[in-house]
Amino acid sequence: MKRNYFSLICGAIMGLLVLSSCHTTKEVQYIQDITPGSVETATPNLGLLIEPDDLLSIIVTTKDPELGTLFNLQPGTLTSEFSTSSTTYSSSRNVDYGYRVDAEGNIVFPMLGTMHVAGLTRVQLENLIKTRILKEGLLKDFSVSVSYLNSRISIIGDVRSPGNYDFKDDKYTLLQALADAGDLNITAKRVITVIREKDGKRQVYAVDLKSRDLFDSPAYYLQQNDVIYVTPNDKKAAESDSNASQWRQISTWMGLMSFVGSMVTLVIALTK
Repeated sequence: MKRNYFSLICGAIMGLLVLSSCHTTKEVQYIQDITPGSVETATPNLGLLIEPDDLLSIIVTTKDPELGTLFNLQPGTLTSEFSTSSTTYSSSRNVDYGYRVDAEGNIVFPMLGTMHVAGLTRVQLENLIKTRILKEGLLKDFSVSVSYLNSRISIIGDVRSPGNYDFKDDKYTLLQALADAGDLNITAKRVITVIREKDGKRQVYAVDLKSRDLFDSPAYYLQQNDVIYVTPNDKKAAESDSNASQWRQISTWMGLMSFVGSMVTLVIALTK
């Protein structure tokens, strides 16, 4: 009988440990409400859209290099909203050369003049330039490549590698960005904040990484200059106060010693 009591006590302790472990796993696991093997319709997304103040690289490639120089900026050259002609910088300043989109969403492109590009995707702008060049009979055999030179987001808070990260493609997602930052620390909350400034307004999104609803969030596909803030959980936040941390350690050890003492006393009493 005494041995049965002892077994019950050990079983109860193990059960508490298992329950505690399950709770911890549930707190940190991503996307908990998706059934493996299920198929869902993805939200359509055109990709990153060109915005004012973007810096674009636009390269026209032709078989004749001399013709190509008529359409391409030279290294160290930057067009901006402050001038209608290119401004050349010293190479020692290491300035990316490209086309700065002005406040009205325009660029000044060689041979074609002012073009409105805001609201277009990278591919749409490539097609627009190709169409204009062909329509005006400037070139016949050529290709156009457009890329972003300054599109990046910032990740701060409780991640392994906070910092600024460049877009790797036109459709840069929140999960990709967190992966680039080394993932969330185990002490981070799974509801994170995305701050977005657009058209003079600041929008703040709360995204629950534990829910499939994150895929439908406007913040799932990131935009230029988004800021991702990962909040530490309450325990880590409290530990930032050294006094609170020391007191918690003392309380934990005292509680553990008291628990062990009680268990030892109970086991001795049952085995007599």
